[in-house]
Amino acid sequence: MTPHDARSGGRWTRRQWLKNAVIRGLVRGLLVVADRLPAPLLLATCRALGRLTPWVAPALARRARHRAALALPAEVAERATTSCFVNAGTSLAATLLLRRPEVRPSDWIEIDAAARCELEQAGGAVVVSAHLGPFELLAPAVAEAGLAPAVVVRESYDPGLDAHVDRHRLERGVTVIHRGRPGASTRIVRSLRRGKLVGLLPDLPARVASVPVAFLGQTMAMPSGPARVARAARVPLLICTLAPLPGSDRFRLRVRRIDPTCGSLQTMTQRVASALSEAISAAPEWWLWMAAPSPG
Repeated sequence: MTPHDARSGGRWTRRQWLKNAVIRGLVRGLLVVADRLPAPLLLATCRALGRLTPWVAPALARRARHRAALALPAEVAERATTSCFVNAGTSLAATLLLRRPEVRPSDWIEIDAAARCELEQAGGAVVVSAHLGPFELLAPAVAEAGLAPAVVVRESYDPGLDAHVDRHRLERGVTVIHRGRPGASTRIVRSLRRGKLVGLLPDLPARVASVPVAFLGQTMAMPSGPARVARAARVPLLICTLAPLPGSDRFRLRVRRIDPTCGSLQTMTQRVASALSEAISAAPEWWLWMAAPSPG
């Protein structure tokens, strides 16, 4: 009997089952190789892959240039789209390095006293971030600081891949909530009631309830879930983004609090969009322009 597709509830055909089994095997094999490469070589390899991507996938490069041109001055957009592929490789390497016990998120991310105070005082809170810099290290860095993070993520089309994708999160003390799984809403509410910081990334397209907002020079449908959950649970809404530190490979966590009771759902989501736009515009070479939403 073929297994269920976790996202659609359907069943795979035999051909799909074989294809997905091959993909699982390749993913496991690549992870084994990545886990054994010396850290400098892994970083160099991932950066090289990022540098090569625009050449082997020119449509992605065109998409990145088009999206950046809508939001940034011409010279900044050109520089950002040249760098964002290489920096995506850097972020991938950082994520893979999290699978190694000796690597600490704080080697990459600085949480200063002011940011830590904001997180501690929030208690249970909805945390909104962006695919900016090594974003996968944010929740583990918060956990390393002694706080309790959870992340809401999209589950894989193949449940067999979830354990591999989530390993670096779970081993760092991060609770993982797959948004399409039964009981996800209940797990989010329970996590907030237990004082966890529940993180979401609404800056890229998703098939969830959304509202139109102005974001990076265009109108896009941004998920309204963060504002809706914060309002319903009566918890703070925090904007947490990474800012590169000049002259180093490190990032600083920036935290901004938004009162979820001020304004309509549309207004709150626009405030989220504006805050994320500001953070991305300050470090555009670290955002995933190749995955940016289409105008509409």
